[in-house]
Order: sequence, then C-alpha cells, then structure tokens
Amino acid sequence: MSNQTEKPQKTNKNPHDTRLKELFNNKGAFVSLIKDCVRAEWIDDLDIDSLKKSENTFILQDFRKKEADIVYEGTIRNGSQKVFFYLLLELQSSVDYRMPYRLMLYIVELLRDYYNNADPKARRRKGFKFPVVVPLVFFSGKRRWTAVTSLREMFDGYQQFGGAVLNFDYTLIDAKGYDRESVKDFQSTLLKIMMMFEKAKSFDEFTDIMQEYESDVKLLDEEEYRIYKVAVRILNNLYGGDASEAIEETTGITREAEVSGMITNLLANEKKRMQTVKNEGREEGREEGREEGREVGREEGREEGREVERVETAKRLLEMGLSVEQVAAGTQLPIEDVKELKTGT
Repeated sequence: MSNQTEKPQKTNKNPHDTRLKELFNNKGAFVSLIKDCVRAEWIDDLDIDSLKKSENTFILQDFRKKEADIVYEGTIRNGSQKVFFYLLLELQSSVDYRMPYRLMLYIVELLRDYYNNADPKARRRKGFKFPVVVPLVFFSGKRRWTAVTSLREMFDGYQQFGGAVLNFDYTLIDAKGYDRESVKDFQSTLLKIMMMFEKAKSFDEFTDIMQEYESDVKLLDEEEYRIYKVAVRILNNLYGGDASEAIEETTGITREAEVSGMITNLLANEKKRMQTVKNEGREEGREEGREEGREVGREEGREEGREVERVETAKRLLEMGLSVEQVAAGTQLPIEDVKELKTGT
C-alpha cells in the first residue's frame, strides 16, 4: 500500500496507544489474537507467512486522541485472494455507540487507498475485485460493551428493507472478558500476559500478575521482551510509580535476574513512597516534641516508630511474595524475626 495515506502523528500520545500498538505490531501477538479470540473457520485458510503490517493509519483527525489502528494484509487460498485485517484499538474507557459508523469510514478510506494504488488498467477490467476487509475492535474499558456490532442496526427501520441496507459485522475483543483460564492456551505468551495486565486495577494487582507470570516472561524472545518492558514502564507510571530508571539499570544482565530485578525495583519504589508518607507524619510528631522540650522521649518514640515501620514493611513485602532473605536484607530486621512474621502471615 502507498505511503500517501496519512502517517500516525507523534503528538498527543496516549500511553495506552503506545502499549497496545507495540503489542499488536508484534506479528505473533496479532496472529494469536485472530486465532485465539476471533476463531472463525476461514482463519484456517490464512497464509500466516504472507501477513505483513501496513505503516498507514486511517483514523480520522476527530478521533486521533481516542483510538489507534493496526492494519495487516495477507492472503488466503494459496495466495489467490487478498485480505486486510483492520484492528481498531479503542482507547476510550466509555463505549462509543457510533462504532459501526466510524469503522465504515475507516474501511472506505482503506479501500480508497487500495483502489488509488492499483494498476489503472486492472481496475477498469470486469474482473477487478477489492480485497475483503475484516474489522476488529480491541476494547479495554471498564464498562460492558453495549454498542451494536452490525452496521445495519444503525439504520432506522432496517428490518423492513432486507438486503438493501448497507451492512457489515465487526468482531469485538473485550479484554476484560478474558481470565487466566481463557488465556492459558493462547499461542502468544506475550498476548496472554498483556491480556492479564489489562485486568489489573491497582499497583498490587499489577505486581501480582508480574510475579505470577515471571516464568513465562523468561521464555519471551528479545522483541517480545522489549514490548513487555515497555508495558511495565507505562503501567508503573500510570499507577504513580517511578521505577523506570531502576528497570533500565537491569538491562544487560541475565534474563532471569532482570525479570526478578524489575519486580523487586517496583516493590522497592512502592516502599519508598510509603516511607515518604510516614516521614511526613513523624516530622509532625517531632515538631510537637520540640515544642514541649521532650528530647529523650522523642528519641525513644522515634526508635519505636522505626521498629514498627520495619515490621510493617516486612509484613507487606512477605505478602507480596518476596523471600525471607530478601525481606531481611531490605528491612534490616534479623532473619529469625522475619521468619516469625512469615509464620504469622
């Protein structure tokens, strides 16, 4: 396809845009999406080797901040029939009931681009055919998808007009509809992990998923692992963390150590954040103590407070799955004390 179609702009980048586009720019993840989520019979006839991603976007300017698209083209029936997959990444948290209409506009633009770049002589012949366009919508919003999935349903009184009504159906892939059981046999390990990331609602759930799939991450190839790290950085920042530099520092060591290091760094960052909150509270207490002139009592109170803080931090890290040795090293508590805490958790 031609490069005359408008290329994606680099401004107003949505972090979900980056994360999901990185994911589905990966051919293995995209193939897994259509095979494991679409599951149409004709997919068996698709020549996977022929699939290639287009660099064009067909998103209209009005929707540029709300969604992104991925286009793959390939062949079926031993290369005799071309097919386009138009994947719309719906970045809004709410449901847009105009979806069939918007998809129609994008598909028309795609076909217009195909026609304009076809051989002028060939497109005048009786046998000229357009390729089939398969529309897909990937949605990761919190609400249930309630928009219609057929274009004809947007026409008033469409039932009485039968085949005279313009129509197509699109396939909806709603990320929140997948759980650990439904993704366990996905062809793409990367897609399996990223689908679970879509379900995380908090920092704790996010890190729990990282720990749960730690062994799977170690099996990713280099490109898949790069995409995984992009997602981790983006999600960490969305949850208010700031561990990107710490994650970067792990690059270059063994994959196993790097994966464990990322998790440890994210948890350490959360610990620092909680420490700041506690420090602010202790500072208020120390100020009151200075005003009353109770230096000795304040010091004792601070020491007791530090001990309580170390114990509470140790309990939290144990609940997150860190080993006794890691917790003891991070909190400077005696290892026997940590073992007692673990027994009691």
